[in-house]
Amino acid sequence: MIRKSVNTSLAGAFLVTTAICAPQVAAAQQEAAPFLEEIVVTATKRGAQALQNVPVTVQALTGDLISRVGAVEFTDVAGKIPGLAFQDQGPGDRKYVIRGVNSRGTATTGVYFGEAVITGRNKQDGGGRQADIELHDLQRIEVLKGPQGTLFGASSMSGTLRFIPNDPDPSAFAARAEVEAMTVRHGGEGFRANAMVNAPVAEDKAAIRAVAWITREDGWVDNVRLGLDDINDNEVTGGRLMTKFELTEGFSVTAMALYQKREVDGSSRINIDRLQPGFEANLNTFGFGALPVGELENQEFTINNWDEEMQLYSLVAEWDTGWGTFLATTNYFDREIEYRFDSTPILLFFGAPAAAVTFEPQSRDVWSNEIRFSSDFDGPLNFVVGGFLSREDKDFEVQVLATGADGLPLGPFDTSKDFFLDGPPNAAIFGRQKLDDLNQEALFGEVTFEATERLTFVAGIRYFTSDLTSDAIQTKPFVGFPPNNNTAFSVNQDDSKTTFKFNASYQATEDVLVYATAAQGFRVGGTNDNAINPGNVDVPVGFGPDELWSYELGWKTRLADNRITFNGAIYAIRWKDIQVGDFSPSSPFPFVQNAGKASIDGIEVEIQARPTDGLDIFFGGSYQDARLTEDFPSGEVLGLDGDKIPNVPKWQFGGSVQYSWPLANALEASVRGDITYRDDVNTLFRTNDPFNVHLDSYTLVDVQASVQSDRWRLTAYVKNLTDKLAQVDAINTSQDPLSYLTVRPRTIGLRASVNF
Repeated sequence: MIRKSVNTSLAGAFLVTTAICAPQVAAAQQEAAPFLEEIVVTATKRGAQALQNVPVTVQALTGDLISRVGAVEFTDVAGKIPGLAFQDQGPGDRKYVIRGVNSRGTATTGVYFGEAVITGRNKQDGGGRQADIELHDLQRIEVLKGPQGTLFGASSMSGTLRFIPNDPDPSAFAARAEVEAMTVRHGGEGFRANAMVNAPVAEDKAAIRAVAWITREDGWVDNVRLGLDDINDNEVTGGRLMTKFELTEGFSVTAMALYQKREVDGSSRINIDRLQPGFEANLNTFGFGALPVGELENQEFTINNWDEEMQLYSLVAEWDTGWGTFLATTNYFDREIEYRFDSTPILLFFGAPAAAVTFEPQSRDVWSNEIRFSSDFDGPLNFVVGGFLSREDKDFEVQVLATGADGLPLGPFDTSKDFFLDGPPNAAIFGRQKLDDLNQEALFGEVTFEATERLTFVAGIRYFTSDLTSDAIQTKPFVGFPPNNNTAFSVNQDDSKTTFKFNASYQATEDVLVYATAAQGFRVGGTNDNAINPGNVDVPVGFGPDELWSYELGWKTRLADNRITFNGAIYAIRWKDIQVGDFSPSSPFPFVQNAGKASIDGIEVEIQARPTDGLDIFFGGSYQDARLTEDFPSGEVLGLDGDKIPNVPKWQFGGSVQYSWPLANALEASVRGDITYRDDVNTLFRTNDPFNVHLDSYTLVDVQASVQSDRWRLTAYVKNLTDKLAQVDAINTSQDPLSYLTVRPRTIGLRASVNF
């Protein structure tokens, strides 16, 4: 664990750097671009296009922005994206929500790294556990809003996130290194380092690009029951190697290998208040006792590590014929997680007086492949056509083990012995294993017709099939419950669907584009873990697909001689057969079923401005009204017509101001401030549910000051300037004490980078 030390060195460095950045009279004014730089995207799979000319709602975060603000995880920049929210249970366990489409079940947001599918899938809550690959040496992040089901699969029901790395450059050698030190209030110190090398192998024909990174962050949450400080330390190491070969003119092959390992020493959950009365009564009944806690403390009984390893391999072949481009890609993504959480509250709920940890080894492999052709004809008609094939294998285990006073298991998981019947050092209490095999195939296409020089129509279609086989086995029955005799329980579920998209755009002037889109979103169904016992008649074996239609009117404008861009969209989403969580009297654990309808109406705006040389301003905001339009048909009322969709803020804002000015000796100084606001939310549909948690609205402020030359940059920063204890998520059930997840406390740091 990284130890605390005196923090004055970083604070002093910050003050010194700020002083250096004070305005100075330069001998010669540096030339500055009087207009906004053009951002290029590939969101339509028709090659690189200027973002302002693409008639879809897509926001791009450039590599320069990511580097300048020191973003390492996607949540560091998510506040700059109108209409995007996230649920956060710690590194590696996050859920992205676009335009309010949020529920249990499989993922609603597709996630790609390059051409590879890396969408998270967490048992019955597939939108969680999105892969947190650190954001080093990226060309850009593209956020496509609204259903993308014609061109993108992988659960792109509400939108798609694309992380696009920099390609190897065969034209010149380049290298970059960056180091960073920081200190966290209520915690200790940490550091980060990353480096990139780009080396041509054959001039203008082949190159290699290598990136490596390491992060060590001290935690800030204390466990008062176990007497441990800063339990949520986070350590990440990783690297990426890419090669690109221009075999002939217009034909290239790019290969990528990526590896990342993450180790988190403990849970980031905190108990702001004492535990709810019912749970305190359980603790007192069995002699455990509830403890008073502070604002960044918890009283968990166990040590809850999170360990994961990711490997990603990708091969892309691209051939530009002059009249169109062929692209073929094959990708393999492997993610291994060892997840632990305190299951003592669950045992107490069943009347079992034991401290225990649930250990969940999780293995997931995704093999995704795509081949497509995008035309580039001179006439008014062009198209994209392709096919997609993926196979996903998943192995999830559950092992519940009794723990001692140190929070560690008393012994190994031995299914032949039982903690309650045989006593210590036998630790096994319960075990289960579930294997999923998911195969998906799709054919897709989009046709673009330029009716006039200004008016364009697009029609898209995607037909896909999915085949899911789930095999489950109870490896260790819980004492007092009917054993399953280790009998495997197998379920098969097939889905197929055709989705459509229609778009019309009008280039009113060179600087004004308006467009309208109607698009269909769809996600496959799944199986319920807790249907493992065939006697569980009240728990459905599986849940079916749900779908939505999205209707959108958008605009993109350039103003004031391209010093201002003003983009926005108004949308209406109609969603049916929603995959929602439910409970059954025969099972104390949640499951998923289809129920109800919802409507989501919203507006998003995004403004970027450079009113004078050196001054850059950004503002993005969204409003969305996301609510049920039909009661859930459930014995235990989970949601009624008019209830708001959980964890969807009505208002969101993000903004930044950056000012740069020249210094002597060809140096440049800059200061920057970022602000994000999220409206209050509830964690359940029914606000009067005793387990609903109301999360207050919050505002976060980051500031930084930099001085740089054409080769190096030195930045001092403060993140979460006001040390806001912003609650981003909460956990509260009959079997789990109320706990919160918050943003990182105020962090002060110094970051230095150099280019070679």
